[in-house]
Amino acid sequence: MNAAHEDIREEVDLPDPEVQRLVHPLDLPQARGQFRTAWLIGALTSVPVAALIAAIVAYATRSPGPPIIVFLALTVLGAVASRWCRERSWDYIPRKRQDRDRPLPRLWDIASSGVLALLLGIALLLIVFRLADGDVSAEVLSFTFGMGAVAALLVVGDTIIGLTRPSGRRRALAGLPGAVVVAGATVLAWTMWFDGDADTTLLFWGAVSMAAAGVLVGAGKLWDRRRNR
Repeated sequence: MNAAHEDIREEVDLPDPEVQRLVHPLDLPQARGQFRTAWLIGALTSVPVAALIAAIVAYATRSPGPPIIVFLALTVLGAVASRWCRERSWDYIPRKRQDRDRPLPRLWDIASSGVLALLLGIALLLIVFRLADGDVSAEVLSFTFGMGAVAALLVVGDTIIGLTRPSGRRRALAGLPGAVVVAGATVLAWTMWFDGDADTTLLFWGAVSMAAAGVLVGAGKLWDRRRNR
């Protein structure tokens, strides 16, 4: 049995500790692919992307339930999948030699923020103008706007908080274009969707629904962070 385990065990050549004591998955060909996959999943299931998809689902289904489910599924499952791939990539490196504090390549941040801002801008403009055509009820618009407004507040707030913290400034700067796009689209939606006919009750419940989803996601991330510590 032990011999079989020895036969299938993967051997990874780590850099000489005298030359490079701390190692990152990007340094190892065997771990690099899983780490990139983890980053990609995280980028595609981030809160802004999930909120955008949830807004599209809200328009398509004309129902408050599915967008909340979609938002939670993307953020929660995305976080789980991203964490799984990331931790598998770190498994190639002994704990004492893991370079956990190394920042991601700056090109990754630039690519992620640029693509996200572009896609968000295009998609949000399409949604805003399509829903402003007049064939969507004020009730649906009100609930959708309530969700979108809170999502925008979460994104902008997260960016502002990140800018005030040296440890999170680089991430916040990378997400700044997307935050500006989300905030601008929210203001545009309010001016185009409503002319004094917004349903304040549905605005409130849409906001509460997205806020509750955000709290759940935030609590999960906080628990994950404390667990890692």
